[in-house]
Amino acid sequence: MKSLFSGELAKILLLSFIGLLVGYQWGNIWFGVSVALAIYIFRHLFHYRRLDEWLVGGGRAEKPFTNLFWSTIMDQMLRLLSQLRKDKEQLKSDVEYFKESFQALESAVVVVDTRGAIDWCNLASANLLGIELERDRSQLFHNLIRSPEVINYLESQEFDKPLEIISPRSLDVRLEVQATTFRQNYTLIFARNVTDIFKLENMRRDFVANVSHELRTPLTVITGYLETLRDHGENLPPVWLRAIGQMLDQSHRMDSMVEDLIWLSRLEALPTNDDEIEAVDLKAILASVVNDAQLSSPDKTIDIDVAIDKFKAIDASFAEPLQIMGCYLELRSAFGNLVQNAAKYTGTGGLIQVQCFPQGDKLIVCVADNGAGIDSLHLPRLTERFYRVDSSRATETGGTGLGLAIVKHILARHEAELDISSVVGVGSKFCCVFPLARLSTI
Repeated sequence: MKSLFSGELAKILLLSFIGLLVGYQWGNIWFGVSVALAIYIFRHLFHYRRLDEWLVGGGRAEKPFTNLFWSTIMDQMLRLLSQLRKDKEQLKSDVEYFKESFQALESAVVVVDTRGAIDWCNLASANLLGIELERDRSQLFHNLIRSPEVINYLESQEFDKPLEIISPRSLDVRLEVQATTFRQNYTLIFARNVTDIFKLENMRRDFVANVSHELRTPLTVITGYLETLRDHGENLPPVWLRAIGQMLDQSHRMDSMVEDLIWLSRLEALPTNDDEIEAVDLKAILASVVNDAQLSSPDKTIDIDVAIDKFKAIDASFAEPLQIMGCYLELRSAFGNLVQNAAKYTGTGGLIQVQCFPQGDKLIVCVADNGAGIDSLHLPRLTERFYRVDSSRATETGGTGLGLAIVKHILARHEAELDISSVVGVGSKFCCVFPLARLSTI
């Protein structure tokens, strides 16, 4: 292309020189140069017209006869057009492949544009969502799925977590909806049937709740008789007294586990009761749980720091007592579990720090200790029911393996999350991360 440009430049100079000579003979140099350049321009316009007509036809007709300059440009365009056609065919093939793949899915797949109009959907959408492609193409998705939860979910553009809804086709069918955006203009919506999982989860929840309640009575009877034997067993052999003491310890541990299971089942089964939401004094509730932990672990040092000055720096309306909107019993259980855990797994003379401070638009309630710490391998599973880092150590401390699961559920009911960090040999830090908006300014 560089040589073509040089050639065209040489032609311009040559024509200008010829025009200069002719104009000199006629007594008007600029007239001669202008005529020469005009001839050059009209010649190129003639070839450009042929190129334009060829392009209007899509470049599919035989290449018109032109000079070397325009012929080279046409050759480059032909190569580009050929590559574009191949890319288009490949893209079309890929689209058809994905459509066929989506058609094979049992889950519903719906593609909507920026207006929320349906662009495409698979066959399963008819059974799960009641949407058919031929009938509902270009219809607004929210007009067909009349669910405020789905509309809010799609409008929020926060697709990190799926949404569970009841199918518009049947009240007995539960759907899990997950969306994602692509090409900045379209939203891909997946809806899968989770009815069986939902039923199994309900069965598990009911089973745990029923078994927990059924175990309460026999445990109470067993514990009562064991305490009677212990209190009136002066004449019993020492080996019997030792056995009775061990059975009492295990019955108390089992009773604690049953209480935790009942509490966890209640958190899972019952929605948050608005009547239980109140302004809770953060400093008072933290002082209460720290006092309980100090009584049970007098050999540990537990400090409290509620950074009221940092809250006032953000908003002068935050003043003592610093109050958070929530359920007192649930928050006390969550904070109490964290402080008691820190006390259990921190050695004699250990230091536990309970801190409350703002961080951006978040409210942080943090319980940190200088205990043995936890390997990072275990951190993702700490909030699972009955998961223990060291089962023998948990048995010694009387842990049930349900404390952090309870904390996680309570925080979720308060729009909060549990953030865990730990370093082996240094200590652990359990932080409750609340929205700062939950603080009461009244």
